[in-house]
Parts: sequence; C-alpha cells; structure tokens
Amino acid sequence: MRAYRDLLAVPEVPRLLLAIVTTRLAPPMLTLTLLLAVVDAGGSYASAGLALTGYAVAVAVCVPFSSRLIDRYPAHRILLALLTTNLIGYGVTAAALLDGRPAGVLIVCAAALGVTAPPCGPVARATWPSLVDAGRLPTAFALDGALNETMYVCGPVLVSALLLVTRPIVVLGVVAAILTAGVLLLVATPGLRRRPPARTGARRDYLGPLATGQVRLILAVIVLSAFTFGAVTVGGPAAATGAGHRDVAGVLVAALCVGSVVSALIYGSRRRRGAPGPQLALTHAAVTLVLLAAGAAPTLVALAVLLLAAGMVTGPQDTLIQVVLGEAAPERFRTEAYAWMGASTWAGYAVGSAAAGQLIHVTGEAGAAFVAAAAVALLATPLSLLVRPASAPVDVEAD
Repeated sequence: MRAYRDLLAVPEVPRLLLAIVTTRLAPPMLTLTLLLAVVDAGGSYASAGLALTGYAVAVAVCVPFSSRLIDRYPAHRILLALLTTNLIGYGVTAAALLDGRPAGVLIVCAAALGVTAPPCGPVARATWPSLVDAGRLPTAFALDGALNETMYVCGPVLVSALLLVTRPIVVLGVVAAILTAGVLLLVATPGLRRRPPARTGARRDYLGPLATGQVRLILAVIVLSAFTFGAVTVGGPAAATGAGHRDVAGVLVAALCVGSVVSALIYGSRRRRGAPGPQLALTHAAVTLVLLAAGAAPTLVALAVLLLAAGMVTGPQDTLIQVVLGEAAPERFRTEAYAWMGASTWAGYAVGSAAAGQLIHVTGEAGAAFVAAAAVALLATPLSLLVRPASAPVDVEAD
C-alpha cells in the first residue's frame, strides 16, 4: 500500500521500526521464560505465577514514573540508565535461579525486573510525531500496533523453539540480549534525541498528563475497551472447553487478534475525514452488536467468525485511540501519557478477565462473558462521543 511505502521512505522510520520489533519481542518472551525458569529451578507453578504477578504489577506501577523522567530529562540517558539497572536485575535473577533461592527471593527479583524495565513502548509512540507529519500518524500507529500484536504471538513461539535446544535460564540471557539491542537501536534514533526535555515547575505538574481532562477521558475509554478484550479472551476458551474442543481455544483468541492486525493495517493505509469521537463511538457500538451475537453463537465456527469480525472493528479503534491520546496530551508529557495508556490497558484487561471468569463460574455459561463485554462496550459508546479532536481533520484519500 502506498501509505506504508511512503512511511518507510522517511529516513529514520526503518530504524525505529526495528527498535520496536526487538523491544516488543522481549516482554512476551520474558514472561514465558520466567515462568518456565522458576519451575525448572525447582519452584512450583504457584510460585512461578506469583513471580509473573510481581513483574506485571511492578511494570504497571513504575513505567508511568520512568516515562515522566524521560519527558523531563534527555530520553537517551534515562533509557540507558534503566537498561543498565535492568541488566543487573537479569544477572541477579539468573544467579538466584542457579542457586535455587526460595520463591520469595525469585518474586522480588521478578519485581525488580519490572521496576527497572525501560518504557520502550511509550517512548517509541511518543517519538512518532517527531518523525512523521500529522497526516501519516494513523499509518504509523497502525503499523506500530500491528507489530505489537505480532510480537506477542512470535515471542512465545521463539521461546518454544529455543527450549528445544537449551534450558530456560539460557533463554533468559537471550531475552536480555534482545532487549539490549532494541534499546540501543531506540536511543540511536535521531528523532528521540531531538525531543527537547521539558523541565517545568508548574503547580499541577505532579499530575503530569492526568491534569488534562481529555487525557483522563481517553484513558477511561481505554480501560473499558481493555475490559472487553479481557472478557473475550476468557469467554472464547471457555466456550471451546464447554463444547468439548479445548484444543481450538487458541484459535478463537487468534481470530480476534488476526482481525485486529488486518483491520489496523487497512485503516492505517487511508486518510480520513471526521471527528474521532463519533468514529470511536461507532466502533464501540459495532463491537457491542458483534459480541451480543457471539454470546448466542450456535457453533464454534460461528463464534470464530464473530470474533474475527470483532477484531476487524477493534483494530481501527486501537489505532485511533493512540492518535487522539497523543493529540490530547501536552507535548512535555507525551511519553508519560502513553505509559498511562499501557497501565490502563493492563488494568482493564485484568478486571475484564477476572469478571468474565466469575460470571462463567456463577452462570455456567461462556456466553455470559460475551454479554458482559458487550455491556461494557455499550457503556464506552456515549463516553467516546466526548472525545474531541485537538487538530484539524484530514481529507479522505484511498490508496
């Protein structure tokens, strides 16, 4: 598509994309590797699960604050400092695994990896506006989101391939090497170094981007959208298990992800006219209808088709949310705003998956998860109408 050819022709874009691929590949590899490494070292799956929880909570809590440092001071210096401490954390974790340390020590090590994790995703998203003009931002964010989804599929597959020839603790070193390469590519991007650090003493600076009403509104929409995704990722496997086909559970979740990637790429290849609020509201209304149908799907094949359709709607939705969040956030807080996007996504996903699990347990019906997801998507519809553009809309051009 011409839009993506034009994007790749921008001199610094290929380097940033390579940095995105490597830095987004590391986290899904780390979570699976850490789980298996703890078990391989003699721990239980319960302790391994707590280690992953410690890591995830630490990332969700600390990344917004490390992103604030990147907004205020030279980004490349903060990233390199975080990378250095993170690599020390990898070394300490590997030593603890080799020494057979108690589960509590391993949980603390995993949390330390989360505390020192470089916020590569928010930094990359905040760098796009300095590389491309406003008309190309939807294309850039669509490609960014598609790569993110793809890496979350490829990461566990790569770990599985490596485990055919080596132990989990060795794979942990491979993950550290991949992360290091990605961060070094990211800090070498001239667009990152061109971003001026914002040192300011304004009274409301302690709130960062959260002091902006539109940012808070968009984050609320993100929480609701993530709730929907979390509920669906529980409801799909539950439906497959209930039908006696547990082996196709992954196929149902993959259908949603494939639809999201394909539709995001299609959406990013077009320039569109119109305010983002009504567009977001339309996508949430469409998701509501599709998920209500999914709750009553007569067969797993029908459910897979409906989840694919849901993904075809959420791809443009996710891309548009990234664009409007970048527009709404003050430039000096843009990295932190994208970090809060990640934290909001994890929060909504956690609540959605937990709520879906409880509903299925109480009702005995997997369809309850889809109904709950549809109800929350419906709630996001009027809220999305309040999202207002911060820049002039762009004319439509089909490629």
